Amino acid sequence: MAVQTTCSAPRPRQKVPDRDLTTGSIHRAIWYLAPAMMLETGILNVAELFDVYWVSRLGSAALAAVTMGIAIRWFAQSTSMGLGIGGLAVVARRIGGRDREAADHATGQTVLLGILVSILLAVLGLALARPLLQILGADAEVQALGMTYLRITFLGSFAWVLVYVINPMFRGAGDARLAMRVLLVTTVATVISEPVLVLGLGPIPRLGIAGSAAAYVLGMGSGLLLQLFYLVGGRASISLRLRHLRPDLPLMARIVGIALPSAAQMTLRAASNMVILAMIGAYGTFATAAFGLADRFLFFALVPCFGLGNVAGTLVGQNLGAEKPDRAERSAWWVSGYAAVYMLAVGILAFVFARPLIAAFDATPAVVAIGVECTRIIALSLILDGVGYALNRGLDGAGDTVPAATINLLTLWVLEIPAAFALSRGLGLGLTGIWLGRALANTANGLLFIVWFKRGKWKERQV
Repeated sequence: MAVQTTCSAPRPRQKVPDRDLTTGSIHRAIWYLAPAMMLETGILNVAELFDVYWVSRLGSAALAAVTMGIAIRWFAQSTSMGLGIGGLAVVARRIGGRDREAADHATGQTVLLGILVSILLAVLGLALARPLLQILGADAEVQALGMTYLRITFLGSFAWVLVYVINPMFRGAGDARLAMRVLLVTTVATVISEPVLVLGLGPIPRLGIAGSAAAYVLGMGSGLLLQLFYLVGGRASISLRLRHLRPDLPLMARIVGIALPSAAQMTLRAASNMVILAMIGAYGTFATAAFGLADRFLFFALVPCFGLGNVAGTLVGQNLGAEKPDRAERSAWWVSGYAAVYMLAVGILAFVFARPLIAAFDATPAVVAIGVECTRIIALSLILDGVGYALNRGLDGAGDTVPAATINLLTLWVLEIPAAFALSRGLGLGLTGIWLGRALANTANGLLFIVWFKRGKWKERQV
């Protein structure tokens, strides 16, 4: 008879999920997840607003450089965020099917892929930073500042790639509160360190734009340490052990197959934003600075929709894993309805208060005038954009990522960029034409996601 030795180390107890999201009231399931997921996405973007505020103290050139640097960073982050969605879809299905060991194994394989991606992005980012800034129209001063920002950002890519890879898997497992705590720690570390590093304090010298990048990397590193604490310590519904990091090429290929279309759609969105930014850059530094402020405010307004979208992805994935496709569909439609109501209210507020918002960050008359027009033209188009984002994440949770990539390709590259160019240059509307092009794309994006999701083909996707 086998006897367990007393010297063997006990395995940490794995957390049991607080609630079964595949039974009971759909609304209770939504609002069980929604507060933490909305706070998670909101918390991180609070740090970005503070970033814009402190950098704006350095002048319009610094603000333009960070606007370009963030656009390039988001382009790189698209790969890691897409990989996180691949991990979310696989983990959610296995949690919904009550197979914890398979969920843990998928977690390890996704983390392994994240490590490889972080190395690749660091090498490419450092090599391509200067050419990308030149393409975006940076003058000599903005280019020098942007290079400083991007070098530090890409040297710290290991931290931010893994944060964006691991947090979606927490959400897929139903651990929305853990994901929120990770980004709370990330944000607190960033917000506290940024003014100190940017402006200097006591013996700490004024680092300027380098301090902004260093604070971002420091914050993400803090979040990564907390994620590992949860995963290795058995304090989450998924865990990470060394055996889970042994390469499983078929599963890795499956995760990549789900992640690639999602990463492609995010890359397309980030790349289109860079093209739009290049169009705006032709109108000067003030135009770039104004767009940077308006874009941050509008993005921040959308943040709760990102959280609601994550709710849709989790509920769709887990309910499909539990073989309840009709419940999965109803969940996503209700989430998108909540997103529409929220964005209607916020769009009206953004339209009314655009001027004081822009002026609070940069009172330069030209920046205020351009920023107000941009905010007001785009604001109300975000209602359908928020609905589209919620349904997009529902498709991601189902692992059906190709249609979302296709829709984004159509609305961003076939509609927004040509329309913005034609309206601004062809019809002579200038910057106003660029804002109108974006508003048209947001509206079309939401309508196309509604049509595709209603078809229901995503219910047949096997993960």
